[in-house]
Amino acid sequence: MKIYIKIILFALITAMTGCNSSNNNITGLWRITHVQAGDQEMTPVAKWTRISADGTYESGNGWLKSSEGTWSFDDQNKTFLPEETNGLVDPYGAFAVSVDGEEMTWRRDEGGTELVVSLAQIDALPKAPADKVQGLWDLSDVQENGESVINTFDPDNKHYLFIRWDRIFVERTPDGNRQTGYWYMNAHRPELTLMSHVPGTDPQSWTVEISDDDKLQMTGTPDSNRELVKTYSRLDRFPG
Repeated sequence: MKIYIKIILFALITAMTGCNSSNNNITGLWRITHVQAGDQEMTPVAKWTRISADGTYESGNGWLKSSEGTWSFDDQNKTFLPEETNGLVDPYGAFAVSVDGEEMTWRRDEGGTELVVSLAQIDALPKAPADKVQGLWDLSDVQENGESVINTFDPDNKHYLFIRWDRIFVERTPDGNRQTGYWYMNAHRPELTLMSHVPGTDPQSWTVEISDDDKLQMTGTPDSNRELVKTYSRLDRFPG
């Protein structure tokens, strides 16, 4: 009986030690909340990493997965080493890790520059602007130099913009024609660029903001459409 009790106690102690180890604390889904490289802030939009207990990890931005690999943890030195298996080799080695509850910090030297990555535990993948902007949008207002010009820009209420998941956009122009092109979102700021399939058409870049009530505001960047602000409302079916 005493031997049996000792076995049970040993198993419990071992389990508790494993649960409290740094190795176990780093697993889970994390959002990168801040990236500092020397004196430069380099925080990406909606960047996340999922560190699994089976020794694998995956990372991405928003709903897009961009990397995967394996990881190891040196419990003595408190260092975390991710190794990419589907991309470029990382030449800088392991991160020194500190965990404080639901927050974690990675540090390492990258060619003489200290890189500091701050992470926070999350329950679901974050949405990036590229995820939020997808869908069908109906033009509700256009402002130029602070004044509404919707009645002259789209007098017959024909214009809509369909931003598809496959990085193609479809537009019905104010004169009723259908145009298509490619779209992409900047990885570090909410800037949407539309590149028409029509030869000779210059790309258009817009700073976008999507509100909780499904309104899309597109503000022209300094290099294109500087004076325009377009406001769209989300639709769940194509207008007639």
